[in-house]
Amino acid sequence: MKKMIGIALVMSLLTACETMQKKDATVAPETKAVTREEPAPAASAKPAAPQKKLGPKAQARKDAEDRKAAQQAAAAEKKAQQAATAAPAAASDGKTQEVKGINDWTGQIVGTPIANSKFSRLKIGMGMNEVTSIAGQPTDTGTHMTGKAWIPFYMGAGRHETIYYYKGLGRLTFSGGGGVSSNSGLTVIEYDKSERGFQ
Repeated sequence: MKKMIGIALVMSLLTACETMQKKDATVAPETKAVTREEPAPAASAKPAAPQKKLGPKAQARKDAEDRKAAQQAAAAEKKAQQAATAAPAAASDGKTQEVKGINDWTGQIVGTPIANSKFSRLKIGMGMNEVTSIAGQPTDTGTHMTGKAWIPFYMGAGRHETIYYYKGLGRLTFSGGGGVSSNSGLTVIEYDKSERGFQ
């Protein structure tokens, strides 16, 4: 009987030990997970120093400096806006600019203008004779009809175009009325340094 009681006690102790071990095994990862998730202690930041109160003279000097800086910033912004509005659209990398010329003609300037070139003195709307007196005789010329020439009963301008080719400068296009040269005016100035001068 004593042996039986002893065996039962040993068995209950072993069972208790096993359950204790199981509890420890399940609790240990949880504590590890909790410690992993805990944020690192923040570095001790220095408290912001209170601003020193300025005397009347120092405060006036600081206010004057602030006003001057604000005026300079406003002047720089105004200057930038004026430069942006004053810059011609044609001077930007070969783009086309719509232009109103003389005698109510409208036309285009294509490409980047070449400073001090013969083309820089030309204006949209000039006639052929006036253009050749300024730019000289072209290297080659070409004439063709436009789509307007095929419109039934259309007798308006723009039915014919004449193109003057200038080697190393570009092309000039004239739009005519009823005939090739009647009432022709300069409508397109194309700046192109790579122009070979022939059709």
